[in-house]
Amino acid sequence: MSYDQPPEDKWDWESPEQRRPRRLEEETAEIGFPIVWVLIGGLAGLLTIGLIGLGVAQFINKRSAPTPTPPGLPTLALPATATLAPAVVETPTLASDLATPTLPPTAEVVPPTDTPQPVAPSEIQEGGYVQVVNTGGSGLSLRAGPATNNARLVVAEEGTVLPVIGGPQDDEQGETDDNGNVHVWWLLRAADGTEGWGRADFLVPSLPPSQ
Repeated sequence: MSYDQPPEDKWDWESPEQRRPRRLEEETAEIGFPIVWVLIGGLAGLLTIGLIGLGVAQFINKRSAPTPTPPGLPTLALPATATLAPAVVETPTLASDLATPTLPPTAEVVPPTDTPQPVAPSEIQEGGYVQVVNTGGSGLSLRAGPATNNARLVVAEEGTVLPVIGGPQDDEQGETDDNGNVHVWWLLRAADGTEGWGRADFLVPSLPPSQ
């Protein structure tokens, strides 16, 4: 038997122990080809997933990152403007404004002129008035004639003002006062209209009674 034949020709002559490794190699060769592709596909998938995850992370970071503020433009310093004082406008004063307002004329109040009070006469006279005095509260008896022996007609109370309607008349009996003067009588009219004679030393001149 020649040993120059190719290995395939020796297959039939190999022992079972020698054949098994070769089969295993062939089977391994046959199934090794798909495993490589599976590994390559898995790596490609992992790479794809990684790229996708990286893109998503960059997208999220981009959205969450603050918007960069553009650099500020240089500020141009303007020249200072002079501050003008507020203008004060003087309101012209009119002569009419300065004039003192004229008050309406008021009625002149003239104080009442004191009316001269009438003065009682200095002596008793017919047509005048007399007041009964100095009777000690007893009053003055008006008699039918100018003497105490004449009848008493009425008694005029002290302080009463009576009109003088006649006289004077000396005492009919010639009675005198402490100085030796004869009493004088005046004809008077009482409040009730009775007319009688009253002695002069119980009378004083008076003004008319107040109404």
